[in-house]
Amino acid sequence: MSRPHELTRVAFEQKIVELGPSGRYVVAEKDGKIVGHALLEPMGLQAIAHVFRLTIVVHPGYLGEGIGTALMRDLLDWAEQTPRVGKIELLVRATRLYSKLGFVEEGRFRKRVRLPDGSFVDDISMAWFPKRSTGSNN
Repeated sequence: MSRPHELTRVAFEQKIVELGPSGRYVVAEKDGKIVGHALLEPMGLQAIAHVFRLTIVVHPGYLGEGIGTALMRDLLDWAEQTPRVGKIELLVRATRLYSKLGFVEEGRFRKRVRLPDGSFVDDISMAWFPKRSTGSNN
């Protein structure tokens, strides 16, 4: 959803350093060029530190090549192996990718995202819960 002028290299570098010990940041490359990135970031308060926010981006011109699925698979595999991850949340415009990977819709924010043409679309709140042999997902 970010526009190019809202993104800076310094902000990306800081986020990667911040997530080193607490979350995960992955980058997809094709022919030596970055074509996507994704991250899982834990919520800041102790009571919700088990909830991780997901951000995933596939750069324009590379959609439909399996890059988003590969990024998601890496993050979900990591989450399954990381006991402190109890839930992953994301806000997204409607898409099937997340449902196919086990995400469920939790809510909808009406007319939340303004598109470049001035129209609005809904943001959908989705969640994914790790499947582990012990504990409950409720």
